[in-house]
Amino acid sequence: MTSVMIKRDVKAPAREAWKLLSDFGGIGNIMRGMAPEDLTMEGEGLLAIRTIKTPTGVVKERCEALDEENMMMSYSILGDAPLPITHYLSTFRVFETGPDSCRVEWGSSFEPDGTVPLPEVIPMIEAIYKSGIIGTQKRLGVFEKVAS
Repeated sequence: MTSVMIKRDVKAPAREAWKLLSDFGGIGNIMRGMAPEDLTMEGEGLLAIRTIKTPTGVVKERCEALDEENMMMSYSILGDAPLPITHYLSTFRVFETGPDSCRVEWGSSFEPDGTVPLPEVIPMIEAIYKSGIIGTQKRLGVFEKVAS
């Protein structure tokens, strides 16, 4: 298994960041370029399934764990996806670091499917998490450019 993790400090209350990040059906609110019609939902909360249309194909994800108290969510990709990976499980957590600050950790484990070299796969996955965190910061009005 390969693991990837992105950690970013966010200058906003943890619960506000969590509210945006944990809205499984509202991922389009934080991910750039995702139109409302690109997302459909089956159910809500734990075991909800979201289907996302992307320019390269369709991704079906299921909410595998949802811990409101500890601000943690995990989700998996069901079936094939337009990414060169299999057995994907992603988890993100929000940690309070102060009254108006938090740390977001977003990572995953997966198997590369062999169609793309691993050194190219890792930045693809990292870019998804960075985009989600930046989108969260922008929605909260606290975006600050940080070095990779």
